[in-house]
Amino acid sequence: MNNVKIMGIVNVTPDSFSDGGQFFDAKNAIQHGLDLAEDGADILDVGGQSTRPGYTEVSAEEEVKRIEPVIKGLREQTDLPISIDTYFPEVAERALSLGANIINDVRGFDIEGMLDVALRYSNSELVIMHSRPRRKKLTVEEDLHQFFKEKFEECQKVGIADDRIIFDPGIGFGKSLEENIKILQQPELFRFKEYPLLYGVSRKRTIAHLIEEKRPLERDYASVAASLFSATKGVEIVRVHQVKGMKDSLKVWNQLN
Repeated sequence: MNNVKIMGIVNVTPDSFSDGGQFFDAKNAIQHGLDLAEDGADILDVGGQSTRPGYTEVSAEEEVKRIEPVIKGLREQTDLPISIDTYFPEVAERALSLGANIINDVRGFDIEGMLDVALRYSNSELVIMHSRPRRKKLTVEEDLHQFFKEKFEECQKVGIADDRIIFDPGIGFGKSLEENIKILQQPELFRFKEYPLLYGVSRKRTIAHLIEEKRPLERDYASVAASLFSATKGVEIVRVHQVKGMKDSLKVWNQLN
């Protein structure tokens, strides 16, 4: 538990389901990232594309336009690792060239060219998330393990070092409520080999169902509770909006446990 890392979310979008527009202005986004760093974030995750249900995709060019000044500003003012939340290789490449350290790909490196970017930036870490449609003939555990195995083999084939890989089971992406809850409750079932796990459940519909709260901004306490529970089960990285609450919860847990 002492080694759990907190990834703070910096959405540079006008339409994120939970905080769309709040930090769309680059100056606001940079300040928000610095505030998260002050609150105890270990990683800052910058994204310029909303992936909320029913989202309208923006181009890679627009995404670069959104994230470029934010990553520049953050890198000038903090040494924390910066993650780029994107599935476009062009966006990942630009972000890494500006000093980002992690590619956080919600499409699991399924788009051609992303692994090539990862190879060019050999010091970067890779978060590989499962968001493919569920294969109903398989259990959720079987499905995710097959996906992780496929991605592991692809990385090995092109020479990506094992210590760069992090897996994310993709809570809320193409899975039923029961499957999402199972992923939260039993991370050990979804671990592939010894690779670190990243869980991102903050403000998602799974939390809304658990507490019957329609307003995303009112789901932070429950999001921290769910993330803390997963951390106690061995998850190495939790991606949250409410960094201070997460940091304080981990600190108290570690002292009382």
